Amino acid sequence: MRKNSYFNIALVAVVAVALIAGAYTLLRPPAAKPPAEPAPAPAPAAPLKPAPEPIPGVPQFDAAKYKTEPVITVWRADRGTRERMPLEKYLEGVIAREMEPDWPQEALRAQAIVSRTLTVNAIEAGTIRRLHDADVSTSKEELQAYAPERVNDRIREAVRSTRGELLLYAGSLVNAIYSSSSGQIAATREESFPKEIPHPTPYFQPVTDDSYKYTPPHLQYWTVVIPGRKVAQAVGYSGNPGDIRIIEKGPSGRILWIGAGDRKVYGAEFRKAVGFDLLKSTLVDEMSYANGSFTFKGRGWGNGVGMAQWGAFTYAKDGWKAEDIVKHYYVGAEVKKIWE
Repeated sequence: MRKNSYFNIALVAVVAVALIAGAYTLLRPPAAKPPAEPAPAPAPAAPLKPAPEPIPGVPQFDAAKYKTEPVITVWRADRGTRERMPLEKYLEGVIAREMEPDWPQEALRAQAIVSRTLTVNAIEAGTIRRLHDADVSTSKEELQAYAPERVNDRIREAVRSTRGELLLYAGSLVNAIYSSSSGQIAATREESFPKEIPHPTPYFQPVTDDSYKYTPPHLQYWTVVIPGRKVAQAVGYSGNPGDIRIIEKGPSGRILWIGAGDRKVYGAEFRKAVGFDLLKSTLVDEMSYANGSFTFKGRGWGNGVGMAQWGAFTYAKDGWKAEDIVKHYYVGAEVKKIWE
């Protein structure tokens, strides 16, 4: 009997303890939540690029003059005759010569936008009008090459799909000069057209590309030997030809000034004097003199300004659209549709 009493008392004590513990569990305040982690600070917004400002001395483009496609007079340099035709029809023949007709479609479209802009620029400037009483010329030296016999459906589509589209910079018509290969870095106006273009061209910048993935080797790197007397004559220097040096290079690395003593000329003038086909560009990496001749080692082919055609080829292969290609090479410019 006594043993059972002790057992009962112990059982009651255990139950009481359990009840008290359960009540505490139910009635105790919830544990404090850990402090919330601070929200991450918002990423700073990308700074907005300032809108291009109008170029001093360059008039705003009067699009009202081109409400409809103009019919233009073409000076056929090979025939010495003039022909009248719609501008877009003329453009087909230009692209057929300036690019290969089987090139990627977006490269052909980019060329259409650029060549159309350059054509209207020539009309506005009146340069060919003064030479031949015509709007444009088929002489490559005077404006753009022309080969209507090479036109195919791809070229017709490139022109049709960009119909009426021009490049404008802050409301002014872009002087849409272009070249074959820029040596993977574009030239500035001062490097290639220091006298021919009298006003600033902020859209010509030393932009780079990766065009050597496709550019033919002979347009990538070249070496040419030019007699010292020819170099001296181009510079206008009567002393020892071996004195002639590259005096200054421009932002892209092209020859800005070359000369000796008190004689110096722009690199672009020097190239013209010795011959465009002889000195392929002014992007010269090395110039040396030995045995009465100069050896020039350089890159690219052409003036290097604006769109590089082999660069357009590369970007088109990489999936770029024509509008993005031209805006890469003409910094700050925009594509505007002027006529339907």
